[in-house]
Amino acid sequence: MKPLRLICSLILCAALSLPLGAFAAGGPPYPDLPQEHWAYADITQAVNLGILKGMEDGRMAPEDTLTWGQYLVMLDRAVYPEAYALQLQLGAAWDMAGYDAAKEMGLLLENDFLPVSPSSLSQPILRQDAAVLLNRLLLDIDYKEMFWSAPSDDEDWEIPTAAGSFSDWNTLDNNHQVAVARLFEAVIVKGRADGTFGGGETIKRADGTVLLMRALPLAEMRLWGSPKDITLRLLDQDGGLLVADKTIPAELGASTSELADLYAPKHYAAMDGGVTVTRTRDLYTVTMRPFTQAELDEEAYYEQLSAGQVTQEEYDAQNFWLRKLGENDQKKLLLYGNASQRRYANRQQAEQHMVTITVPMWRIDKNGNKYASEGSFPIHAAIANDVVAIFTEIFNDPEQFPFRDLGGYGWRGDKATGEHNCGTAIDINWNENYQIRNGRIQTGSLWQPGNNPYSISPNGSVVRIFREHGWSWGGDAWADNSDDSYGYHDYMHFSYMGW
Repeated sequence: MKPLRLICSLILCAALSLPLGAFAAGGPPYPDLPQEHWAYADITQAVNLGILKGMEDGRMAPEDTLTWGQYLVMLDRAVYPEAYALQLQLGAAWDMAGYDAAKEMGLLLENDFLPVSPSSLSQPILRQDAAVLLNRLLLDIDYKEMFWSAPSDDEDWEIPTAAGSFSDWNTLDNNHQVAVARLFEAVIVKGRADGTFGGGETIKRADGTVLLMRALPLAEMRLWGSPKDITLRLLDQDGGLLVADKTIPAELGASTSELADLYAPKHYAAMDGGVTVTRTRDLYTVTMRPFTQAELDEEAYYEQLSAGQVTQEEYDAQNFWLRKLGENDQKKLLLYGNASQRRYANRQQAEQHMVTITVPMWRIDKNGNKYASEGSFPIHAAIANDVVAIFTEIFNDPEQFPFRDLGGYGWRGDKATGEHNCGTAIDINWNENYQIRNGRIQTGSLWQPGNNPYSISPNGSVVRIFREHGWSWGGDAWADNSDDSYGYHDYMHFSYMGW
């Protein structure tokens, strides 16, 4: 199933790049913050960055209410640490230093509508007021345009809005609506299970920390381009160290996957889009994969092209293009006989080019034992033989990945822009490989690779074999990080053109 694409890309995923620190691996030092707590990762990150501190009695108190003074200090430590440190040096109390630094940096305004003053710093802060502060950390850019693109297979689906998503939207005044709407567009606020935002309620330490950690990478955009030395740790697909760690010059905002491609051994590529370099982290780990045969062939022909041994026309006509990830002219010529055509105009035209294929597969019986079987589905005739080859390789692989559900061509409507209309997309085991957007499941029930046999693993045979044949996987094609809380992931979906 093809998404309305949310571009997690280099920005939101930086929120996931912050270090968990030494105590994360060995268990938290706070008795009231188990690793199973929903905010454990964000709170741990905030502690290691010096943004958040535990209570004097040794607790983290994630369910306690945040005060104005506490939240202003947290925001200052995260984004304006120098201004906050200066106020402390001048002798201000911890909370007054947070207030003064916030005013100096424009986080609080003259004649502000926010109900805060030096005498109210010990009072609880409301969720709607915390949203205003977080919004003021962001750049004045259109996050909706940045993160969201047009819908595809779902003709009636529209980009969600805060007004349409929160049932208590009308309880907010205009000032707070503006802030909440921008945070919603930037995927910082997502709403609660009951469909409300709860603007008039106080905010807990856990909630406030999570929202701040989501906003932090966006706030850091103002620093992009500044120099910073980082250490790259490159791992192979089994988690082993590929080469010794490298300390390299970089810039804030740079893509770690692009840097990894520059410093990796020859014929290795980063497995995902990486994260951005931030000022809060020095060590970045990137998983690398070996080049596919198509990538090796492309490199070899490019060297011949550069040496003048083949012409540009000969280079452009090579078969390796048919196994390269994404869209290209050779794939379009194969499918449509025309390099300028990308799809079919209607169902009748499409179905003239479809055939039904039968492929070998493994299934699981009621006792949990695998057995050999077959499955049939419609696909574009031009790639039918190659798709049979893909499934034959999966069948012969030692993993013996099992199939429950399998679907290919299906007309999704005249306005749909996904590849199921073209017969160049395949969905596998849709219940166990859900479609999920910003932490909300759209289709299916779960994705548990390693635990559920029907779930597709990023490092498993299915993804590897499809990739070797030039097919993109929805698990990593449209969001550059594997965290389901951000971006769009369609773990059931494989597409020949990468849509």
